[in-house]
Amino acid sequence: MISKRFVPNILTVFRVLITPVCLYFILSTGPFYSLYAMILFLIASVTDAVDGWYARKYDVTTEFGKFLDPLADKILVMTMFVAFGLKGLAPWWMIFIVLFRDIFVTLLRSVMIRRGQSMHTSKFAKAKTGIQMFMIYFILTFLAIENIPVFDPFYSFLDKLLIDKHLLWVMMLLTSMITLYSGILYLFENKHVFTKKT
Repeated sequence: MISKRFVPNILTVFRVLITPVCLYFILSTGPFYSLYAMILFLIASVTDAVDGWYARKYDVTTEFGKFLDPLADKILVMTMFVAFGLKGLAPWWMIFIVLFRDIFVTLLRSVMIRRGQSMHTSKFAKAKTGIQMFMIYFILTFLAIENIPVFDPFYSFLDKLLIDKHLLWVMMLLTSMITLYSGILYLFENKHVFTKKT
């Protein structure tokens, strides 16, 4: 029987393992592959909520888990945005902003954990996460309905609105700018990390 203290980390590792499978379905051309990708992403999102709830409920939070959980989240989110870039749904410079911010915050968090410090997370950073997740679900839904005949009229309307009228470009621009701003906030709110002790 699995010890309670390992359950959150097992769920987190499972989320990491789902990520490349999700990427495969997004980039492949099977009739329902994008739908499978959306379902897998939903499962991954649920495990993120469950492992945090479980760790708090049974008081099995560990330092390893505190590092691994947000890292798994960032791997999942960054992979999705890379997939959107590979499919030509967003300019690469916007994708790079998201990647750079999340890599920077991950490195900053690892430095602070090694020093025994806690990272200050602002409400704006949580809002940024919500906006990123909305964009991912929105795009995955758009891709998922492409090959489902009953949704053909709706997909054609969305395709014209999002692609031809560049609405998706604007939405991605706002997402990348909000992501960049949240990274700048992280830098200022945790600037003591870069201050030498006297």
